[in-house]
Amino acid sequence: MKVLIKLFSVLRDCVPGYNHQTGVETELAVGSTVTDLLDHLGIPMSKAPVVTCNGLILQPGDTIHENSTIHIFQAMAGG
Repeated sequence: MKVLIKLFSVLRDCVPGYNHQTGVETELAVGSTVTDLLDHLGIPMSKAPVVTCNGLILQPGDTIHENSTIHIFQAMAGG
């Protein structure tokens, strides 16, 4: 299945040749989870990625659906 990925901040550096204007389309197996997607993209959990789809924050075990647009950004902290 195909999904469109939009990366933000330093996570853009994890995907060689990433184009911030168009994102990157990738092919995943049906039933892939957020963890599978991050592994596929080479984004380690140590970078504390936040993954959203349709305005909802996804959890690592959540299933990705075909033709989704996935936004991935690094969590920020401070005050």
